[in-house]
Amino acid sequence: MDEHELPPDQLETVELGDYIRVVRERKWIIVASVFVVVAAALIASFLSTPRYRASSQLLYKVSNLDMALTGARVFEVRDLNRELQTGVGLVRLNTVAAAVAEQLGSSRTPGQLLDMVEVRPDGQTNLITVSAVSIYPDEAAQVADAFGEEFVRLRREADRQVVAEARQLVQDELQSLTRTEAESDRGLMLADKLKQLEILESMQTGGYEIVQTATVPGSPFSPQPLRNGVLALAVGLVLGVGIAFLLEYLDRRIKDEESLQREYGLPVLAQVPLVGKKWLGPGDVRSTAPIGFATPEGSTLESFRTLRSNLQYFEVDRQLRTLLVTSALPQEGKTVTTVNLGFSLALSGSRVIIVEADLRRPMVHKYLGLGNEVGVSSILAGTHTFAEAMQLLRVDDFAPPDSRRSGRDQSAANTLMQKNLYVVTSGPLPPNPAELVASEKMADLLVQAAEAADYVLIDTPPLLLVADALALSSHVDGVLIAARMRNTTVDEAREVRTILARASARTIGVVATGVPRGKRYYSRYGGYAGYGY
Repeated sequence: MDEHELPPDQLETVELGDYIRVVRERKWIIVASVFVVVAAALIASFLSTPRYRASSQLLYKVSNLDMALTGARVFEVRDLNRELQTGVGLVRLNTVAAAVAEQLGSSRTPGQLLDMVEVRPDGQTNLITVSAVSIYPDEAAQVADAFGEEFVRLRREADRQVVAEARQLVQDELQSLTRTEAESDRGLMLADKLKQLEILESMQTGGYEIVQTATVPGSPFSPQPLRNGVLALAVGLVLGVGIAFLLEYLDRRIKDEESLQREYGLPVLAQVPLVGKKWLGPGDVRSTAPIGFATPEGSTLESFRTLRSNLQYFEVDRQLRTLLVTSALPQEGKTVTTVNLGFSLALSGSRVIIVEADLRRPMVHKYLGLGNEVGVSSILAGTHTFAEAMQLLRVDDFAPPDSRRSGRDQSAANTLMQKNLYVVTSGPLPPNPAELVASEKMADLLVQAAEAADYVLIDTPPLLLVADALALSSHVDGVLIAARMRNTTVDEAREVRTILARASARTIGVVATGVPRGKRYYSRYGGYAGYGY
């Protein structure tokens, strides 16, 4: 296992705090989702036409009259549930709907009337409920009653027709008998059966009767703004949280210290607060706001004090005289980290040299307002010596104004007068920067710088764009990575980690830049450094 590789069980650990962070950071998405869904539900509710529902109830009742009269079942029901389901289907017949339209004198078609009606068996009872929905309360009640009445009439006529057919058969047979045959026992039996069937026919009800007529509803059942609003609130919350976590899943940016440490497999040595929205100022010009320390108690100064202190823990076995600073991609704060770390080390009394090894897009001289006519490229080309290329930078010009007058910083101020920060800018941009950076002359330049200073900080191009930083990694004592929060992605971090591991570079840690103010954590290695900011 690589020395920077974390155990597999620590690579994808999700805790309750991660869920809370997602909800907190994307709360406006959740709020917007709730607002939109609730607003849409309420608007739809208030703009919807009120609808009324009225219901009537039918009772299926088994009669024993046929058994009493004939001694046999004429209409025997073996499955009550099947009978009720059949009744439900019969209520919605087109013939019933047509009869309803004729009874009510309605201008609606049978199909439209059927669309208004809902029929269902009522639980485990013998009841069938007929409900009608309309924008007019009176019409809803009339339609519900009319469907019940027409269904009962249809069933009654159907059952009477069955009995009538049997009665007609008996009557025809009786009329075919002679007078003598009619007075016989058989004739008398047929005459008795005819009377029974006549009585049975007149008593047929079809098995159903209306036990509850529909009443005109006093208020609409739809819309219900309060109920719809509550449901919309729940739906909006679920939808908003779902969208928030979906965006979080699709968002590959690193947002917290734990993720940064996990993906790089390195300790986070310091967290540098966000200064402005971008490192770029107006007109795509590099802003100087992130450079230097405005006050002795400033959070930026405290961050680099923490970084300076944490670096000491890596000097137990091997001194960090040359430190390479790089990043995955541009605008992640590597140059800001290099310069401000140089200031912090110089304020502590160390002699520091910053070497601009980015021969493609150098920024150190722009941040510090230095000339760039002579620099690293001039030394490598042999036109100037290392001493001629160094430029003195007075650290007190970038230090807190009160640091020289404050009693606690008096010793640092006295040292500041004697030891300052030196900078070797990039010099004129060469046509072959990769070859120059990887040359033996560049290695010799770093050796000269290390002999002349306590610390040499080397600003290099982004690691994922060019191989310049990788070529220099074998000539330095340590590599420091700058990663901007909410900018560096998980994939970029893993790629940088893999590249440095393959090169066997001594990568000591990560500096988290662009951290929103008020969201800084205690440094894992800096004790109480950063407390209160």
